[in-house]
Amino acid sequence: MPSAQQRSVFEGESLFVSCSSQGKNVQRILWTGPEGNQITDYKGRIHVEEGAAAHNGVDLIFDNILRRDRGNYTCSANVDGKEVSKSFELFVDKEIDFLDTPTIQYLEEGFDSELICDITGDPEPTVTWSFEGKKISYGDKYAKVSDTSNNLIVSNVTLKDAGAYACKAVQVSPRITEMKDLSIDVKVHHKPLWNDDKTKAYSYVDGSVNLTCEVKAEPEANFTWTKDNGVIYPSDSAQIFNDNNTSILQLKVNDSRMFGDYLCIAQNKLGTLERVIILQQGEKPAVPTAKVTVEGVDRLELSIDAKNHPEMPIVGYRVQYKEAGEDWSRAQSTYFKKASIYVLENLKNDTPYVLRAASKNAAGFSDYSVEVTKRTEKIISSASTSASFSISSCVALLLFLLVSASLL
Repeated sequence: MPSAQQRSVFEGESLFVSCSSQGKNVQRILWTGPEGNQITDYKGRIHVEEGAAAHNGVDLIFDNILRRDRGNYTCSANVDGKEVSKSFELFVDKEIDFLDTPTIQYLEEGFDSELICDITGDPEPTVTWSFEGKKISYGDKYAKVSDTSNNLIVSNVTLKDAGAYACKAVQVSPRITEMKDLSIDVKVHHKPLWNDDKTKAYSYVDGSVNLTCEVKAEPEANFTWTKDNGVIYPSDSAQIFNDNNTSILQLKVNDSRMFGDYLCIAQNKLGTLERVIILQQGEKPAVPTAKVTVEGVDRLELSIDAKNHPEMPIVGYRVQYKEAGEDWSRAQSTYFKKASIYVLENLKNDTPYVLRAASKNAAGFSDYSVEVTKRTEKIISSASTSASFSISSCVALLLFLLVSASLL
């Protein structure tokens, strides 16, 4: 007979229960379900199977258990002329399920907003919330929506309320203990805020410049650029690149009329932000002089210098380099801050390289310097070194023997 008086499983699981007798004369063994109906099917979701010869019984098989399968199941038999039976109660619990709870949710700045944690389970789960790893206590800042809801109210939302939340559910009963949690990335909808303080830029006629507008905004901001009350659209002299709350207005300064005030407008559904960036005429930096001071197997060390303008000092250098014979379109480029060590690394050994440098100040880059060609050093193989050492050792040994012989 079944040894367990109760069996507890989760919905969707499988189970089998054996019913057998040690009696000498067993006439029949049968199973009945919660409604008293005899289970006779040998196939199906709930069915019976002949037990193994060793235990002379009948097995009750459950596949993909459903909630409606709960109840008392009884095994009865005629053993040695007597009617005997034994029952067990089947409990079908429902695992914690977060249903369609979004893993990315939004709060509204300045308002009381609700975070959703939609859970089912049986026994009914107890729910707690945490923010950035710390358990949330209900009070002035946080509250439950109601006794029947697991959602969380966040009061007077600010940008500080954005971050990592977790909804934790626990099932506890005499039969089971289960815990699950769901991580929720919470963002705060807010109007645009400046992410930098850039209000000036410099360039020169025939130069180019990037005017950058960078904000923090949720949802992302849309950008508009204007000059002299006219909206700027992409053209031969202006390109606009927008990505991830950043807008770059790239200008080719064809003449002096392009200097002046540029207005950047950042806007989303919660607000608008405006800033004037003044493009001023600066001095084109002087062309630098560049030379190679040290050649290595895979590196070239450079000396770079350029004349400073008193009001617009040099701040760095861009070095382009390529293998001799290649086109400049295939050249690599490295930017160095002024006064740093100017070294080109990870080069091929025993290879001629052509390089040139341009200086940079607040107004942009200079023209490139005169091209310089230098070859990296060869690698001296260890075999050659060993051979040289062996020959030298043999010569030394021979001289030693000759000297020794002359003394005899």
